[in-house]
Amino acid sequence: MLMSFIMASCLITLIPGPSMLIVMMNSIRQGLLEGSKTIIGVVVADAILLTLALSGIGTLLYTSAIAFSVLKWVGVAYLVYLGAKQLITPLNKAEEGSKPVKKSANSFLQGVGVTLLNPKIIGFFVAFFPQFIDPQASISSQLLILGPLFLIIVFAILFMYALFARSVSHFLAARKGQLALKNSAGVALIGCGVLAATVERG
Repeated sequence: MLMSFIMASCLITLIPGPSMLIVMMNSIRQGLLEGSKTIIGVVVADAILLTLALSGIGTLLYTSAIAFSVLKWVGVAYLVYLGAKQLITPLNKAEEGSKPVKKSANSFLQGVGVTLLNPKIIGFFVAFFPQFIDPQASISSQLLILGPLFLIIVFAILFMYALFARSVSHFLAARKGQLALKNSAGVALIGCGVLAATVERG
């Protein structure tokens, strides 16, 4: 059952989403260190949501129409804000190659925000983890293994995405490449926000 959990967790984490997008974007534009900070933010947010979900509080939040709607629309607004910011922010001299790219102090918070404000993640945790828990054994002991293992998998796979993004960053060194990346990331984040707006409680 443990191998099934690992395989399922890997497959789910490999699916592209807002967290993966913000990790790759920060890795390409600001370097692997900033991408890693973003990943840590994602993992911290996942840990918070996982704790809420498995403690029973997450179930209450997910099944509450008001709480779900508030969380959903705040998340939508944040994704659209990040996307719009990408589109309207002009390329600075750092991105044109005249000086090193300024590191963003917000990379960690971006990772936290994009993940923490996604109400479907709590619902996913509530539905996903019980499938791999043996009711005949100690549930708390199993969760103490599965929870950290899931977070390690998330970190590892997102770090692979960050490494890949950084490896192709030299193709985007020119102004046209930077502009295309900036606009594509902005549109993609807004698109994620639009999709998030259509999410209903499952």
